[in-house]
Amino acid sequence: MAKVSKTGKVTGVKAGNAKIIVFEAKKKAKKKKKIGTCSVLVKPQKSNTQKKTTAAPGTSAPAATAPGATVPAATAPVQTEPVQTPAATGPAAPAKPTIVPAYNTTTVDFDGSTSKVVESEITVPLAEAMLYGGICKISADFTQETGSEQELSVGYEGEYLNFTLNGAYIKDKSVDPMSDSTAFSCPSGETVHQEFSFEVPKYSYDFNLKLSGPAGVSFKVDNVTVEAMPFEDADYAYMVENSTRSTGNNARIKKAIEKARVGEDVTIAYLGGSITEGFAASETDNGDCYAEESYNQFKYNYGAGDGSNVHFINAGMSGTPSRLGIVRYERDVLAQMKHGQYPDILFIDFAVNDGGDCAEQYESIIRTALEQGSAVVLMFVLYNNGNGHEGDYKEIGDRYELAMVSPGKGMESAKKSAFDHWFYWSDGHPDVGGHRYMADCISRMFRAVDEEETKTDNNTVTKEPMYGKNFVGMKTLESSTDISKIDAVKSIEVGGFSVLKDSAQPTLQYIKNGVEKLPWFPDVWAHTSSSGSDSFKAEIKCNSILIAYKQAGSGFGKAECYVDGKYVGDLATSNGGWNNAMVFTALSEDTVKDHTLEIKMKEGDEKKPFTIYAIGYADSGQKAEYPD
Repeated sequence: MAKVSKTGKVTGVKAGNAKIIVFEAKKKAKKKKKIGTCSVLVKPQKSNTQKKTTAAPGTSAPAATAPGATVPAATAPVQTEPVQTPAATGPAAPAKPTIVPAYNTTTVDFDGSTSKVVESEITVPLAEAMLYGGICKISADFTQETGSEQELSVGYEGEYLNFTLNGAYIKDKSVDPMSDSTAFSCPSGETVHQEFSFEVPKYSYDFNLKLSGPAGVSFKVDNVTVEAMPFEDADYAYMVENSTRSTGNNARIKKAIEKARVGEDVTIAYLGGSITEGFAASETDNGDCYAEESYNQFKYNYGAGDGSNVHFINAGMSGTPSRLGIVRYERDVLAQMKHGQYPDILFIDFAVNDGGDCAEQYESIIRTALEQGSAVVLMFVLYNNGNGHEGDYKEIGDRYELAMVSPGKGMESAKKSAFDHWFYWSDGHPDVGGHRYMADCISRMFRAVDEEETKTDNNTVTKEPMYGKNFVGMKTLESSTDISKIDAVKSIEVGGFSVLKDSAQPTLQYIKNGVEKLPWFPDVWAHTSSSGSDSFKAEIKCNSILIAYKQAGSGFGKAECYVDGKYVGDLATSNGGWNNAMVFTALSEDTVKDHTLEIKMKEGDEKKPFTIYAIGYADSGQKAEYPD
């Protein structure tokens, strides 16, 4: 236990753990803003001399009440038994804030005390205990001494997220607020213990506990405990704990954590599909997307100072399987690097979107990133139907000794129908609650790695592939690519594919390169109804070629693909297309040599539109250099 003076001085009272809540210093404010929580360990004294210490290693302040928000760490001095350390050479680093899980159990702290005398009513922010709705169980002791029985009440209040038609939810104060409460009788002079359970609506936020009595009546409340869970009987802590399938060879992740702590630049990139892009998460700055939320947690748990030395790349795009992911990797990950050449940590999320024929491209992304020195994490997100390739891809993860995060494994203990209700949007994508759960799972993996002994980086990329390596090191070729700077691309003749923009395509949910709603493929080769019949031709020195083209509905034509004059297949669209990208394998072989790629409209379709989004090519003989 510990006590806090009015000046903010913290004094150890009894050995054990203590939680200290810091509020904004505004004397006249009706409702003080909570800005942080500091956990401290009070050790037994070994002598009569009182000495100074700091918060126990590994303990820190939970972050702000909204996802992605941050709070300054508490800095109040603590008087307990010291930990013996070498003499400091400079000022001690402040405690780092830690973002707490979306659901947890907490004891309400009233300015450093478990007790509070309430004048008629008090509102207590509880978003640290629960985000986005769920089951909230509250227990507390109440006492009043007015001389007569009084009716008190316990309830909650907050706001809803507002649904939008694009599959996102926004924080909108104009939506009707939510509230609920339960009244009970409290005799004068007696302590009454009360327990309540509220089912807080899904998509709530700004969740607050409200304790009320009649106007002018004072009452004392003590031992207020809040137990939050997404649905009845859900052990959220266990779900998160059980989601780490493996920490793999931890050397590169631990290196990234240590770089972040000492202030070096660290970049975390996320390559995946619609879930990684942030579909069905809150659209406000895309901050509720699992990728950005987990990045924020890493940033503030391990970054130096304000965490600005930790950088983020979202390379999610809806409808992306590994075949398209490896085409986009150079453009959407490597070309976005502002600090260094390669990401320190790369998350790969294709277990849902991949078909059975994507395994070689999936493995090739892994081998490419490992060759470049990145730590690779396999993220096994899933739809509520449970389909996906986690069962196959975890074997790849084991072979390369990769960290693997499996929210599905974590939910094995949960009732599926309840989990689906609270964590998934209507079409099966994880929604705001599901994204926060996935972010908490990632943070648990980082915490586990941080607590482990460092392993030797054994350069697992030297192992023979399970499925193949013909797509390792794939580059992105678009109409904006300056081929004069690329030795592998000898020439390009656009022919009838001379229109370099196509506005009829989806846009990114997040802001990229400072542009909001950027088209997926800004620089294309498009054939129109008046383009004619001339072929698109490219001479490339490579061993593999992938073609990403627009999958549109009726009215679009078909194209034929030739390599070195030999017909290799049709590039066909279907009525089920939604302007997403389809990927065709034009070439895949072991030997690197010069090839001629030709794409031409199929006979009879010369007056129909067709769009080449991008071309991927690889030279497996060109290996990236390892960073120092």
